[in-house]
Amino acid sequence: MNLRDPDLRSIILPAFPTLLPGLDVLERGNGEIQVGLDPAHAVVIAGVATEVAEALRGLDGKRAADDIVLAQSEHDEQLRDLMTDLAARGLVTDAGQPEQHPVPKPETGLWSLRARHHHAAMTARRKRTAVAIHGDGRLAVAIAVLLANGGVGHIDIRASGTVLERDLGSGYTEAEIGMPRREAMAQVVHRVGVDTSTTRLYSDRQPELVLLTDAVVPAPEVVEGLVRDGINHLPVRVRDGVGIVGPLVVPGRSSCLRCADLHRAGRDESWPRVASQLAGRVQRPDLGAVQACAALAAAQALRLLSPSDQAPPAWNATLEIDFFDGAIRHRDWPPHSGCGCGAR
Repeated sequence: MNLRDPDLRSIILPAFPTLLPGLDVLERGNGEIQVGLDPAHAVVIAGVATEVAEALRGLDGKRAADDIVLAQSEHDEQLRDLMTDLAARGLVTDAGQPEQHPVPKPETGLWSLRARHHHAAMTARRKRTAVAIHGDGRLAVAIAVLLANGGVGHIDIRASGTVLERDLGSGYTEAEIGMPRREAMAQVVHRVGVDTSTTRLYSDRQPELVLLTDAVVPAPEVVEGLVRDGINHLPVRVRDGVGIVGPLVVPGRSSCLRCADLHRAGRDESWPRVASQLAGRVQRPDLGAVQACAALAAAQALRLLSPSDQAPPAWNATLEIDFFDGAIRHRDWPPHSGCGCGAR
C-alpha cells in the first residue's frame, strides 16, 4: 500500500504516539515491514531502516513524538513520515500526556478502525455517553462489565432483589452474595471502569440507550414508557440456550417490539397468550450462552453509540447466537403496517 497518498499528508503527528492495542509491527524481509494483519487495514511498507522498524515497534505512548524522532538522527525524517502516515490511517493514535499516577484505561481495541472514527474522539464520546441496564440476571452484569470496560461513562443500573449464588459467573463474586443487586452491580462496574458513574438518571438526562436484559419478554409497561419518551432500547435475552439480541428500537425510525409481536401473532395466533406468560420471566442459561450473548449485545450497543452511515446489524432485526452450532442467525423484523410506531 502506498503511504505517500496526497490526502494523507495533512494529519498532525500525535504528541505521544502509540500503536492501537493488539497491532504488531512484523518483519517481512528485505527492509519490508507489515503493520497489522487484517487486509481491511493492514499496511506493508518497503525500504524501512531497521532502526525505524524498532522505533515503530516500541510506540507505547510513554514518550513524546519529538523525543522519539530526535533519537533517530540518521532516519528521523523517515520515522516522522511513517508515524504521521500511520496516524492518518488510524493505526497510530495519541495516548495523551502520561499521568503521574496511571489508572486503567478503557479497552477500545480496534473499534476506531472498524468505525472509521478518530480514536481519541471516539473514546471521549463514549465517556460522555449514558446507558441504562434493566435486568436481574447474569446478562445484565456481564453487559455492564463490557460497557464499562469499553469506556462508557455512565451506566444507570435498574436491578432488583439480592445477589444469589446462581448469579455468580459473569461478574459477581461470592463476597456480593446477599447484597442488593443494584449495589453489587455498581461495585462490579467500578472494578473495571473506575471512572464510570452508576448514579440514577432522572428526567434532566435521558440515556442514549436502554438495554432490556434477561427477561425472555420485556415488561410491557417498561417498553411502553421507553417508546412514549422516545428512548432507544435493545432487548437482550437467552431463550432455550440461544442468545437473542434485538431488534434495536429507535422510536419512530426502526421497527419496534410491537411490530415484532404483530409479525409473530400473524404466524401463530396463540403468541399473545404465550408472551403474556413470559413477560419478565428469566431463564437461567449456561454461562457460555450468557457470555456469547453479552458480547454480541455490547457490540450492538457500542455500534449505536458510534454514529455511522451504516445502521447496526440489529436494526429491524434480531441476531441469534447459537454457540453450540457456532452460528449467528440474522432474522428480519421489518416495520408492521398494523403498528402505529411510525417506522417505515
